[in-house]
Amino acid sequence: MGVLTPLDWSLVVGYLCIALLAGFLMSRKAGRSIESYFVAGRGLPWWWLGTSMVATTFAADTPLVVTGLVASYGVAGNWFWWSWAVAHVSVAVVFAALWRRSRVLTDAEFLELRYEGPPARFLRAFKAIFFAVLINGIVLGWVIRAMTKISTPFVHWDQWMGAARFDALSAAWPSWFLFGTINDTLTILALFALVTLYSTLGGIRGVILTDLLQFTIAIVASTLFAWFAIDAVGGIGGLRAGLAESYESPDQILAFFPTGEAAWMPIQLLAVYLGVQWWAQYYSDGSGYLAQRLFTARTDQDAEKGGLWFAAANYGLRTWPWVLVALVALVLYPVGSEGTSEAALMVAADREMAYPILMADLLPPGVLGLLFASLLAAFMSTVDTHINWGASYLVNDIYRRFMRPEATQRELVLVSRLTVVGLAMLAILVATQISSIEQAWRFFIALGAGLGLPAMLRWAWWRINAWTEIVGMSVATAAAFYLYWAFPDARDEYLLVAIVAVSMTSAAIATFITPPVSRECLERFVQRVQPPGWWGPAARDGQRQAAAWLGIGWLFGNVAIFSLLMGVGWFILESKLLGASVLLLSVMAYFGVRWALRTSRAALLGAAD
Repeated sequence: MGVLTPLDWSLVVGYLCIALLAGFLMSRKAGRSIESYFVAGRGLPWWWLGTSMVATTFAADTPLVVTGLVASYGVAGNWFWWSWAVAHVSVAVVFAALWRRSRVLTDAEFLELRYEGPPARFLRAFKAIFFAVLINGIVLGWVIRAMTKISTPFVHWDQWMGAARFDALSAAWPSWFLFGTINDTLTILALFALVTLYSTLGGIRGVILTDLLQFTIAIVASTLFAWFAIDAVGGIGGLRAGLAESYESPDQILAFFPTGEAAWMPIQLLAVYLGVQWWAQYYSDGSGYLAQRLFTARTDQDAEKGGLWFAAANYGLRTWPWVLVALVALVLYPVGSEGTSEAALMVAADREMAYPILMADLLPPGVLGLLFASLLAAFMSTVDTHINWGASYLVNDIYRRFMRPEATQRELVLVSRLTVVGLAMLAILVATQISSIEQAWRFFIALGAGLGLPAMLRWAWWRINAWTEIVGMSVATAAAFYLYWAFPDARDEYLLVAIVAVSMTSAAIATFITPPVSRECLERFVQRVQPPGWWGPAARDGQRQAAAWLGIGWLFGNVAIFSLLMGVGWFILESKLLGASVLLLSVMAYFGVRWALRTSRAALLGAAD
């Protein structure tokens, strides 16, 4: 199993010290007000907030899930998460500037700007609790589970504490409060204590500052890992030969797109991913931690450019190091083979474990420590984001809105810091109930399936009201729990389609049998946010033209991101000429995005005048 040398541990400890230092350095600014604590005074440049989005989205679980997907479905299995790029392009091109112009502290607060009356108040409170407790708990739970898998080969508390003391602690520890083993549990508790400390001190500024370092370390370390992994099998040619030796259909494993005959990745699943999944998710308009980052932008243009940088880096830069390592794992630990070593048995039992096992097998000292530090950083980045984001709901949308409207800024900052600690403890409890990261991902998507379409339409169509979201979210949640219980062997993708059909039908009925938002509320919203689209009694000239140009920008954006994704992959695995040509197309499409955004902005300025 893996042994970290003193050099490796020095890199790990160095990163942890820097993260803690960032929290202390940002603590004074964070403590000025609740707006400074949660949205950094709305003064950050695009590369700060965009890089922070990438770092947060790269959780410790992500490379493990990619490894499992490639083992199950080949390279094309990554369409499960590549399809999310369509939503992230939508966020960058259509919604980023709108979120910033809303000038709210959380996306739950936005609900009382867009809607009105008791339904809006109920929806704000319900959504704040739903995201802060349920959604946040699930996300942090699977991230914790991933970290236990990564740390298992490398962290050995029994050696540090002494066998006798460790055994005594193991005997006294409650069995229900375990993340795999007592060794894994001690690791998670230590990391959570550190994350909670610097997150409590530094607020969103401390979180984003550590994100910048985490992203740099992660890109460098994962690229080095891919280099060593490919070298271990004799280069790309050796990788292809190894796959051909172990599998009947190596070309299907390497295919970027599934075919109708592909057993590894049926084409109908791709249709679900690209036709339904991307818009059915709760964050299809950037709701959640992405919106929180967009709130920190100093200008509308910074919000848009930050969103585009996030989409490009998330799919174009991060994808292929993970995929290459996952393919090497298929060669070195073939699916279905029977190994006798401890490592082979662990991989056979759980394909996601191939990633940390290969780390221990292939990486030299220094590089191993750097990659392990990057995965710790990825874990910490996701945890600090989610507990800060969850705290913003509970403090701004529950405590200040309903419990203590007269609370001072000093009181709110104190409550924010205490809430961060409370959410960290909740996440630890939830994590003890999660066994499969990929299954948690899939159930999480199904749980939010009733939120995606209403979330996008509320920015462009006047007829959407609070009941649209209330009914859609409630029906989707009830349907997800029922269908996963009633059909445990059904594919998650097909369950998702059923949940979306039921929840969207219910939401549409609710929209038309309940009264619309008043003209006064619509005009107040349009005045502040200047949205494109169809606004009925509050309509202004230029809004429909702006929507059309944003649609063109969205098309260009998808061409840019998917050309970048495919171009890098083809350059590495197929033809350098083909890859370079597709990358050139990506650059051209990016300039098309910028042109469409400028034209849309001009139309909206005309509407505002």
